[in-house]
Amino acid sequence: MAQKTITIKTDYIDNQIKNGRVKVGDKLHLDVSRIHRIFAWRHKYYIEYKTEKADYYKQHIEETPPYAVELERRVEEYKVEICNKCGSVIEWDADEPFCPRGCHDYYDDWDWREETRQRFVVESNAVDEIKQFIEKALKVKAEFVDSLFRNMAGGFTPQFELVKIDVVLYRAYLTGLAVVENPVFVYSDYDSIDTFERRYDGRYIIAETYENGFYRLLFKYEGEPDLSALQKLHKEYLAKEQREKEERRRAEEEMERRRREEEKTWGDQQKVIDAIKKSLPDWADGVIVVSKSVCGEDCDVYYDVYPVKRSNRGSGYYYSPEWRKLQVQVPDRFLEKFANCVITRNGDIVKIKQEKNGYSKYVTLKPA
Repeated sequence: MAQKTITIKTDYIDNQIKNGRVKVGDKLHLDVSRIHRIFAWRHKYYIEYKTEKADYYKQHIEETPPYAVELERRVEEYKVEICNKCGSVIEWDADEPFCPRGCHDYYDDWDWREETRQRFVVESNAVDEIKQFIEKALKVKAEFVDSLFRNMAGGFTPQFELVKIDVVLYRAYLTGLAVVENPVFVYSDYDSIDTFERRYDGRYIIAETYENGFYRLLFKYEGEPDLSALQKLHKEYLAKEQREKEERRRAEEEMERRRREEEKTWGDQQKVIDAIKKSLPDWADGVIVVSKSVCGEDCDVYYDVYPVKRSNRGSGYYYSPEWRKLQVQVPDRFLEKFANCVITRNGDIVKIKQEKNGYSKYVTLKPA
């Protein structure tokens, strides 16, 4: 059967080679020696693959997009230490080797062997990706000249408009592109009032890419740029922006609808109290609403509801954070007004202050 080159589309390529094959996507295992070229476009890989069984792969076949960029690939050898007892790869804790399955517990002297394995490396250089994209999309011969950076702290700001696009290659994320004659950039930073200009003579293609700030890459070019592809990508950007705007609007409307429904259901304080009282176990004399802060990038406040018992030593109450929280189906914003309050079985609201009793698991709740 004659060999044929097909293009397989996938969103994943593993780097481990087993029996000469590498895993691609969820189901395929491709012979590394038959992989001819690999392209990337918008989070997807396009693999040119030589095979005599094209029909076997037909559900994965798709033509490579016209502006996809070619990636570098290679087979790389590396060495690993293998436990002779169980075959696991030896791991290291600082400079101490250990078997992840605990075999080192069974013999005094380490007994391992070294194996040479192979991995499939797919990589790319962001500048090269952008150069490829420019040459394909604008139909010119491009040469990289310079890169200027800008983030919130400072850097170079272009004194011209770039056409907004949204193009993900492999490493590069392109947000803008422009053809500019004699481009000018102004440098400034947050802790100085001084600025200066950087000028470039001639015609340049400027590509804007984002990675923890904006990079503006300058390319000299030969030929006359075909801007039809740029105009098409800009229209796609505007369409995507409009879709996202509509999605945000619908999400805000849905949030407002839910807020009105919640307000209708829980806006009456007595309804909240009644819902809390229904959750009370028979042995409890009331509940306490405890506020809890959870901080990551932002701090959020949540509210937990615990049962409480009346104290035998005065007018207060007590509870333990180890007790099971009550499942109260009341949104947090309606519990907020009861934070650090005890709601008794009779529906009374008692403002309290908490006192932790040393190493005791109980917290004393006294009227504030």
